[in-house]
Amino acid sequence: MVKEKIEEVMWLIAVVVLFVFILIGASTAINAQQQTVFVECTVGEYPAEITWQIVTCNGGVLLEGGAPYLGAVVLPEYYQITMRDSYGDGWNGAYLYIDEEEYGFLSDIDWIDSIGTWPQEFKNTTIDIGCLTIGVEEVVAGEFKPTYYYNLLGEVVRPTRGMYIVSDGTLTRKIYIER
Repeated sequence: MVKEKIEEVMWLIAVVVLFVFILIGASTAINAQQQTVFVECTVGEYPAEITWQIVTCNGGVLLEGGAPYLGAVVLPEYYQITMRDSYGDGWNGAYLYIDEEEYGFLSDIDWIDSIGTWPQEFKNTTIDIGCLTIGVEEVVAGEFKPTYYYNLLGEVVRPTRGMYIVSDGTLTRKIYIER
């Protein structure tokens, strides 16, 4: 009886240790696709007009700010950058630097010479870093009507904006919803 209990406890310990190793391995694999990078937004001529966000493919905010900004963020392999200008004439000399990449939102254009009217209609832009290239399929009305929406972790969700895996009960597709 005692020997059986000891064996049962040993099996339980072995299962727990195996589970911990699996979790550590999964965590390491997930973190291997992430990197910590510096983020800087320069001032430009009208910093009060500037805002930006770095978001996951599902729309979760990783980092956001204005001008000027200097900080760091842990980035996944794929993400999106949304750059906004409240006046609508671009960032007027300001740039967003993520690691060693430079992103400008119409930062180099002399608006008076090129278009000549104020205010402009350029309030925001989104830059995709891989989200739309990971197998996204467009859903054509009539051909495929999803009844279930799953986030990228496999949880059933109510869709808003971002990347989803959808199913009509027979077919499954990966889609991107922009609202």
